[in-house]
Amino acid sequence: MRVTLTILLSFSVIFCYGTSYFVSSSSGHKNNDGLSALHPKKLIQEAADLTKPGDTVFVMNGTYSNDCPTCNVVNIPVSGKAGEYIVYTNYKSHKPTIRFDGWGGISIRDGISYIKISGFEVIGNNAKVTLKEALKQPGSCANTSGTYDPKFNGNGIVIDGRNGKHPHHIVIENNTVHDCGGGGISAIQTDYITVENNLVYNTSFYSVFATSGISFYQFWNYDQKKGYHNVIKRNKCYNNKSLVPWFQICKLEDGNGIIIDDFENKQNGSVIGRYLGRTLIENNVCWYNGGTGIHAFQSSQVDIINNTAYRNSQTRPLNAGEILAVSSHDIRIVNNILVADKNNRINSNYKNTSIAYQNNLHYNITTPDKIKISISSPSCINGKNPNFELPKHGLDASFALQKKSPAINRANQNLYSNSDQTGKIRVKGKPADIGAYEAPD
Repeated sequence: MRVTLTILLSFSVIFCYGTSYFVSSSSGHKNNDGLSALHPKKLIQEAADLTKPGDTVFVMNGTYSNDCPTCNVVNIPVSGKAGEYIVYTNYKSHKPTIRFDGWGGISIRDGISYIKISGFEVIGNNAKVTLKEALKQPGSCANTSGTYDPKFNGNGIVIDGRNGKHPHHIVIENNTVHDCGGGGISAIQTDYITVENNLVYNTSFYSVFATSGISFYQFWNYDQKKGYHNVIKRNKCYNNKSLVPWFQICKLEDGNGIIIDDFENKQNGSVIGRYLGRTLIENNVCWYNGGTGIHAFQSSQVDIINNTAYRNSQTRPLNAGEILAVSSHDIRIVNNILVADKNNRINSNYKNTSIAYQNNLHYNITTPDKIKISISSPSCINGKNPNFELPKHGLDASFALQKKSPAINRANQNLYSNSDQTGKIRVKGKPADIGAYEAPD
């Protein structure tokens, strides 16, 4: 029986709207009730503190910043409920900006759950620091004294359950997160997380913590239901890279586009036990990242389907590859396009068990060998140019397929993404295409 991925989700998200609150950095005031666009609150936090399950916070144009050097711009304080998410979103066609130099732009902690974040541009502090300063920051390998400084290590959107109060059922969608010294979008010790249709770039430059563009770390079991608990789809991850050595080993690490890390919960003294939920990574495009495009490390039950990874592993001496798994179990890597820089690895296959690696296209390699490619199968396509439309370096890069691409109609017919990066339905009486984009009819 053919399995299309979008019908496998084990949960559905229903948003029931209660009270609407409005926020404006220009016309708002703390004494306003915030119940209309004519009487908005001035700060997002002021509206957030009033919310109850089912409410929506509409944020208007303007820039919203942290009010102390170590503060987040927004701390989400109240949980929604199943079917009554609390939603934080842009107002109509507005484009609100969250700009921070503290520890984070938006923070979800203390078990806060059933939250949706949508429609924000989140900008970190990269423009205000230099690499020379970052290399000598407190807590770095060159300066082990002092206290970690958020101006180098701030993260865009953070979901964190390490205090024993685990958030769950969080949706992060339609945001642009960039120029953060730390990670872009990260989730730690949580469950049921959806990260969809975000643009994440220029993150992880200056942190001593070895961060990445989109990172899921040490997830926790909210329940043991079958199907996908977590979804990372239709995101674009560009130029996320580490320029400062990780303080634990004093070497450059990570700076990946997307990473699933330690779902076995064996690192850093974790006692929450092995994570049992399944994670779907589909229709993402990751290019020019310092580490890998996409990979799973010491994790299980991850499906990496119909993604495009282009010339990642830009940071030397890192050269792990484009899309891969390491020390992981029950991983499916299917229908992906992997394009390496000349002499770089395509992938690796180190200490994995029960890995399905099928119908992937590898380019910048003519034959499988131990240096560039560690895993393949007869269903894979080796050495053929995928014929992207405009594979450029910057954010305007397009990885859509031209009509003569060898990726067309070559996807695994039993396991593929039902729609592509743009939302286009893939299958109309023929096999689907490999990669994040379905070619024009």
